[in-house]
Amino acid sequence: PLHVADVAQVAGVSERTLARRFADEAGMPWREFLLRARMIRAMELLASSAQALAEVAYSTGFESVSAFSTAFRRFSGETPASYRRRVAGAPSAQGVGDGR
Repeated sequence: PLHVADVAQVAGVSERTLARRFADEAGMPWREFLLRARMIRAMELLASSAQALAEVAYSTGFESVSAFSTAFRRFSGETPASYRRRVAGAPSAQGVGDGR
C-alpha cells in the first residue's frame, strides 16, 4: 500500500503540505487519486490477464476481495467479474484498422 506519509517523507515535505499541493495540482485529494489509479490498474489486469480476482484485489492494494469488489462496483458501476466478461469478448485495440 502507498501512503501519503511515505510519499511526503520521500518528497521532503509534511503530509499536510503534500496533501494541499497535490489537491491543488491534481484537482482531487490524494486518496481519490490513489483509488482511481488502483481501479484503472485493476481494469487493466482484469482485461488482460487470467489472474484470479483475489490476486487482482491484493496486487492493487486492497486487503480483501470484498473491499475490492465494493470499490470496483462504486467506481465502474459493475462488478469486477462482469467487467472481465464484458471486456474479454470485446475486440482489442491492437490490430484494429490494420487488416487483422
